Amino acid sequence: MSAEPHNPEERIVGLIARHQPEIHRYVLSLLPDRMLADDVVQETNLVLWRKAAEYDPAQPFLPWAFTIALYQVKAARRDAGRDRHVFDDSLVEILAAECREADSHAGDLEKALETCLQELPEKQRQLILARYEPGSSVQDLAAERSQTPTALSLALMRIRKALETCIERKLATP
Repeated sequence: MSAEPHNPEERIVGLIARHQPEIHRYVLSLLPDRMLADDVVQETNLVLWRKAAEYDPAQPFLPWAFTIALYQVKAARRDAGRDRHVFDDSLVEILAAECREADSHAGDLEKALETCLQELPEKQRQLILARYEPGSSVQDLAAERSQTPTALSLALMRIRKALETCIERKLATP
């Protein structure tokens, strides 16, 4: 059997370790955000350790720990309320609408790219698609085609420019 700790800090560290699951569940029941709850539990542990000398070992530990945890939860909620990164509902709605609009434009861009790829001459389409295959490199493609990497890079640049012009034209027309 282990000896009783001699100083308050050792006693508190042992009690915190033994009752950590209960403290965590208590804080999590008060804060639905798991990451924030984890932070509050850590802060609670620190405060418990700092107040080790104030703890009366004749009293149950958990009610004392829960009281300190409650104060830490209240402080976290107060701080979250002051956080400039907490957006009001109207701003969230505006951001959501912009995201939906951006997603819609991304779909238009993908359609335009697909159409423009199909309009390329077959050899150019095969070359640009081969370049973007996983693991593909300009050097490997140039060797396969008996070209210099510089010549292949210039050909790819021309194809990309043609695709860019085509996409811009497709997106400009309703």
